[in-house]
Amino acid sequence: MVLDLRFADGGLLRVGAPEAGRPVALLPGLGVHRLTFRLRVETVLASAGCNHVHLGGEAWAEHLGSGPHWIGLIVPAVVPLAPAGDAVEAALSMAVTNDQVLALERARGGRELPLRLDLAAALPQSTANPCAQGQESRRVAAEDWDAQVRALTTMLAGPDAGGGRR
Repeated sequence: MVLDLRFADGGLLRVGAPEAGRPVALLPGLGVHRLTFRLRVETVLASAGCNHVHLGGEAWAEHLGSGPHWIGLIVPAVVPLAPAGDAVEAALSMAVTNDQVLALERARGGRELPLRLDLAAALPQSTANPCAQGQESRRVAAEDWDAQVRALTTMLAGPDAGGGRR
């Protein structure tokens, strides 16, 4: 899905998934993990004097039949703007705990993982109302999410898993 962020000064940014690579990635940590959303930010119409945008927001899991479930806040990031007609890639991240990953696993039931990003953007150099917001949807294929969760559980189990400690 593609999100158009329209600003009061006439600026227009188009936000969507990157053209290649994994758009949603789970990086294992020690009890807390990083969930990263890669974005393609295209400058459709540049706002005068604006050379970067602040992006942040919230992430939601949208499981079938049970409605949206809030995952957490996305850490705001400063993204440099490409010249009009070009795009840059950005990564927005948030922390997720073991319990959150387990809750996502239970709710998705082996199916794809539908996510919604409620994004907020600000152009600090704008001379008009510098804010815009909107929603961008992601669907992580079941196989891709399974592989990421397997990598996480392997890391949590450690090198001695299954063989017992001596």
